[in-house]
Amino acid sequence: MTGRVATAAAFLALVLAGTGAAACPAELRVVRLADGAVLAAAPARAFTLSYRHSVTLSRVQADYRVAADGTIRQTAERFADLGPGMTHGGAPPRREGAGYVLALDRPIDRLILRASPDAANRLHLIGAEIALTRWPGTPLEILARPCAAPSPGTPRP
Repeated sequence: MTGRVATAAAFLALVLAGTGAAACPAELRVVRLADGAVLAAAPARAFTLSYRHSVTLSRVQADYRVAADGTIRQTAERFADLGPGMTHGGAPPRREGAGYVLALDRPIDRLILRASPDAANRLHLIGAEIALTRWPGTPLEILARPCAAPSPGTPRP
């Protein structure tokens, strides 16, 4: 490693440490609740769940952040129309483009859902989208496994 690259790597490590960001993301999993089978898994620092609202029939997007320790926080909900169940108390949604954004900072203990073809439930990750309707009517849990960062000097697979 050249001196310049080593300096840049050290600087990046300090920045990441200072922000609390991990060197590796947690592993996000879609798990079948009945037997604990892992149906899908991918590294993620953030994700979005989207679905079709049962009353307004418009798309809703719920944004989440995943910490390296596996904790999940809901950070926002995005929707086109103000309708039943679209606000959660606290600050009102703000107008953004053609829709609304409700800023949140909500810790999620367990994220359990039952996907429905009518709701068109989807899990969005950077570079990937998973149609949760592949498992219709099946209780699913979205959970995150803590980051398993390798020891310094250990090659990553």
